[in-house]
Amino acid sequence: MKYSYFLISIFLSIHSANTYANEIDMPTLMKLFAVNKNIKTEFVERKFVRILDSPVESSGELIFIAPAHLEKNTKSPRAESMMIDGNKVSIERGSFKRSMSLDDLADMASLVQSMTATFRGDQGGIEQYFKWVLTGTIKKWQLVLRPKNIKLFVTIREISFKGEGDFVHTVETTLTDGDSSLMTLGRAIKIGAK
Repeated sequence: MKYSYFLISIFLSIHSANTYANEIDMPTLMKLFAVNKNIKTEFVERKFVRILDSPVESSGELIFIAPAHLEKNTKSPRAESMMIDGNKVSIERGSFKRSMSLDDLADMASLVQSMTATFRGDQGGIEQYFKWVLTGTIKKWQLVLRPKNIKLFVTIREISFKGEGDFVHTVETTLTDGDSSLMTLGRAIKIGAK
């Protein structure tokens, strides 16, 4: 009988040690992201808007070049490009072209801040605007960001990143009005700086 208890206690000790060893913490996740400074990936985005019967789907390519260059090049259903370089935003859709400052777009600035800070592994950059909750293991994790200042970020309720190791495969943005966006990302490819 004592032998059985001894084996059970060893099993539980090993199981507990393995469980804790596989849990992920924020510094570890940020170190994984910091390695991939310049990447590109394919995306599929589905926008769920309350007034529409079905989601609006688009696809294309995302490019991130550290520290703060982000491009979203939509290929389908129609060509559209949004480029963020530091504090400048440029949008092109057919013959329409517009440039503006992120200072004029608080909610967009928070979304850009969360994306670029996450992709470059900058915990301080995330914490500047967001409270975060990280759950899971290194093999399957979720990072949820919620705005610290509700007055500043009126429309964003939360941004959720899901992934495995250094691979972010899903970015879900939920707005305060109930609308949401679900972006699925392909495996990132390292590229040279521009």
